[in-house]
Amino acid sequence: MKYTEIKKLMNSQYEKFTTYDSMPSNESLIKKYSIKSEKIVKLNGNENSYGPHPKVIENISNVPIHTYPDDEYLNSRKSLSNYTDLDIDNIVVSCGSDELIDLLFRIFVTPGDEVLDFTPTFGMYSVRAQLAGAKIVPVPRGKNFELDHQNIKKKINDKTKILFLASPNNPTGNECSYQDVEFLLSLNKILVIDEAYFEFSKKTYSNLVREHENLIILRTMSKWAGLAGLRIGYGLMSSKLAELTMAVKNPYNVSNIAEQSLIISLNHSNDLMKRIDTINAHRDELVDKLNKMTNLKVYPSSANFVLCKVIGSDVNELNINLIKEGVFVRLFPSEDLKNCFRVSIGTEDENSYFLEKLIKHIK
Repeated sequence: MKYTEIKKLMNSQYEKFTTYDSMPSNESLIKKYSIKSEKIVKLNGNENSYGPHPKVIENISNVPIHTYPDDEYLNSRKSLSNYTDLDIDNIVVSCGSDELIDLLFRIFVTPGDEVLDFTPTFGMYSVRAQLAGAKIVPVPRGKNFELDHQNIKKKINDKTKILFLASPNNPTGNECSYQDVEFLLSLNKILVIDEAYFEFSKKTYSNLVREHENLIILRTMSKWAGLAGLRIGYGLMSSKLAELTMAVKNPYNVSNIAEQSLIISLNHSNDLMKRIDTINAHRDELVDKLNKMTNLKVYPSSANFVLCKVIGSDVNELNINLIKEGVFVRLFPSEDLKNCFRVSIGTEDENSYFLEKLIKHIK
């Protein structure tokens, strides 16, 4: 059977969808650009350069991997209940927050529905919407990446099912306001607030879950807790939605290692938050230095990354020069981020190395 015949059996949504523009691996960049640099500074993934809590590393060899996880993830949900001050029935543990994004589209969106995309923002929302057969309705943000309430109101209709709002927004770094959330909740659609960078901004809307059954909060352990490689996140929502989401999601797909690492991280959250304070301090120091460069526009950030726009030269040429020096930052293909790059906040040494090479190559 030839592939042309196999395609006829496929879901038609898989023929045209735009794939997520994921960051290339270190290995692929080193090979592609024949990098000779002895030092690699990876600042393109918003990862935590400090890694997980030491107790997480110590515990890994003790975790049973010959048994399936608890499909209800009771222990991790109990720990998250203490951390979030919400009931265990309001919590869903997932294989990264990406799984929850996918599940929510499966639950709420059918072919022909519409999804508003507050651009620029995290690309996974539009990718999963396309795969669900939804129509993507872009609503451009304002000059400072703020939400345009009037434009949003014009684009909302009976076909609109779900709104995704990242706060702080990736890749721009800005937060939404309480007025934004109130406005979006008043539209009577499902509002999903992606709080992947909550621990850096210290600002959450999780307390509103008790009052608004159409509100869902997404969180991840990848950024603040340094567990990106273990793929574990969670959602906060009404008990009825949580029950449905738990029923729809695949059982056992959060590993024992990931679950125990989440619990240990939460048990040592005070230590990890001290690291977050250090990262935020490094971010502010880096922003101060970048702001002194006349050929850069630096956007304010409440997350563990900073968005910069290159003025007067080509960001692609700059990026290649940085790569050859072993410095990896993130570029975006979208027109609203033209000539921009995003740099994650690393250790003090990594930030200094990035700045040194940036000054060397920017024109």
